[in-house]
Amino acid sequence: MPDVSPTTSNHRPAPANGASTDPATLVRRALLASARELDTALGTTSPHDRRRHKALDRWFAGYAEQLRRHLQLVDALVLPALSRRGALPAADLDALAEDHAWIDQLVSDLGDALGVLSFDLGSAAWWLGRAHDLAGTLAHVLQVQFGHEDELLTPLLVDHLTDDELETLRVEVVDAVASGPVRFSLAWLRAHVSTDDWAALASYTSAASRLLGLTARGAYARSALAALR
Repeated sequence: MPDVSPTTSNHRPAPANGASTDPATLVRRALLASARELDTALGTTSPHDRRRHKALDRWFAGYAEQLRRHLQLVDALVLPALSRRGALPAADLDALAEDHAWIDQLVSDLGDALGVLSFDLGSAAWWLGRAHDLAGTLAHVLQVQFGHEDELLTPLLVDHLTDDELETLRVEVVDAVASGPVRFSLAWLRAHVSTDDWAALASYTSAASRLLGLTARGAYARSALAALR
């Protein structure tokens, strides 16, 4: 966890490991891209395609885990660090907490709808329509929310944390992805970032995590192919 003792640092360093964009922003972009992929996939799925329903349910379980991991990291590390430095008013903290709670509820509702589809527990056409509506809402909400967090939180972190604290936070961001479900961890992130950014992000992880991510690429690709295309 980054140290949150007072600092007067006012610099704006780039990520030390060479990523052209902050790792948290890259993870948020990957989460948004995946939400849009899901929305598109649900719009083209037949209510009679049980195999794809099951694939979508399995894929979404991994996605939901990564999305929740990222939101929890923001709640547990980023917001307290800024709050203790007086960088975020209480009103902003409350609003962000409410937004994250709403996203979590959307994820739960969408997971329930996909579960009903997967196990054929109700009208497939109705539940598919509901899942599609929820996925569209989630994609829209994440676009607005992540854009807001990039504009609000990223500059504040750069202004109020030291270089070492920022590097520690970046490691935590990437580690939260790396320690997720095997098929939906670094292999998932690798599929959504540029080659240069991936080379930089990978250097924040252990050799074991990089190897695991490399070996899981095929499994993630198969999972995504079955669910999203």
